Amino acid sequence: PRRIAYVSAQAIVQGQDTWAAVLEITGPIERTGWRVDLFYPEYPPGAFPGILERVRRILAVQWRLARQVRAYDALYVRVHPLLWPVAAYARRRSVPVVQESNGSWEDAFAAWPGMRRLRGLIVWMQRTQYRHADAIVAVSETLAAWLRAETGRDDIVVSPNGANDELFHPGAPRLPGVPARYVAFFGQFAPWQRIETLLSAAELPEWPQGVDLVLAGDGVLRPIVEEVAARNPHVHYLGVLPYEEVPRLVANALAATVLTYAPDRAGYSPLKLYESMSCGVPVICSDTPGQAEYVRAEGAGIVVPPEDPRAVALAAAQLAEEPEVAAAMGARGRTAVEERYSWRARARQRQEVIERAVRERTR
Repeated sequence: PRRIAYVSAQAIVQGQDTWAAVLEITGPIERTGWRVDLFYPEYPPGAFPGILERVRRILAVQWRLARQVRAYDALYVRVHPLLWPVAAYARRRSVPVVQESNGSWEDAFAAWPGMRRLRGLIVWMQRTQYRHADAIVAVSETLAAWLRAETGRDDIVVSPNGANDELFHPGAPRLPGVPARYVAFFGQFAPWQRIETLLSAAELPEWPQGVDLVLAGDGVLRPIVEEVAARNPHVHYLGVLPYEEVPRLVANALAATVLTYAPDRAGYSPLKLYESMSCGVPVICSDTPGQAEYVRAEGAGIVVPPEDPRAVALAAAQLAEEPEVAAAMGARGRTAVEERYSWRARARQRQEVIERAVRERTR
């Protein structure tokens, strides 16, 4: 059995994408007999610390890991420029390093625009980590293509995100207090989620009558969600739901929305896409690589142009007016997750990547 250190510069907070993306991978790996220790910064509930406090805590996590790094067979890094020190130190100590890339360095600049002043340093730290890694996992093919161009490496392993098809399933009990018919959004309220597009769609005349919008999650755009929910009785904000409660929201929705889009991002693999499909509901998805091709290939929903509220409203209206079509889309999505997109399959794939990296380093 291997002993793995999994390090993330993001906090692992229930109700956000990182929670599932980390624990749904490490859980199946641990059940094979491996030990996985998590290293990540922690913040007070509901806190939005500034960049200096985040840097301080990220460095503290790396210091704690560095003191025991040689006790591990491998270091698995959820890519972040500021994790350069511990990745470099592990390499010096002959500990294999696997980098999992969920986006480009432009994502950091989108979240923290002030960091653009340090662009040269940040890009160098990230590119260096990629070039020196024993293995790289990319969560989408478009991201893998970007990595090949930026690093010159042709050994990138593509392993998209997935869903827990035992937790996210059709027929989950309805949450108390939700409307009879609604479209759902759940996850992180980040700029690239295009929540403003969804909120605008819900206020257009094309939005279907008798269908509400229900949102659950947290993030920097929460004040916008709260403001609209306060003045529009057909928009509901539930706050952060425990992970095990999210399927109850999704499985009873008319549709789930995945409107992720940012022109500067190299690739996407939204968890909510697979989780929504796993619940057997159709997906209203923006035409963005890393998500739209799966919806089209599986016939699991409706693809709309990015940042087009009217298209979102019309898609919701179509699904409301054609329940048999919507049900068929949802069923196809559920089958696809069971056969190809479960976290079990993703965890096996990434475990194989780690094992190969360890064997190559110890030859």
